[in-house]
Amino acid sequence: MKIIEVIADAGHHNTIVAIAEQQHVEDIYFTQKNENGRNSARLLGRPENRQKVLDALQTILYNTENYRV
Repeated sequence: MKIIEVIADAGHHNTIVAIAEQQHVEDIYFTQKNENGRNSARLLGRPENRQKVLDALQTILYNTENYRV
């Protein structure tokens, strides 16, 4: 299993969950929103799905500020 960590504005919570479901991620964990309005998500998935998950995340988040994968 591999972990992908995403840090983005808390408003992207539902989008990240939808990508995780669509890409058949095994599990997902979110931190609480911080003072900057961002949170982090850790997606646990199979190594063979890692690139698909990364591509989906970057496709959705590339126009937003302050995101990190």
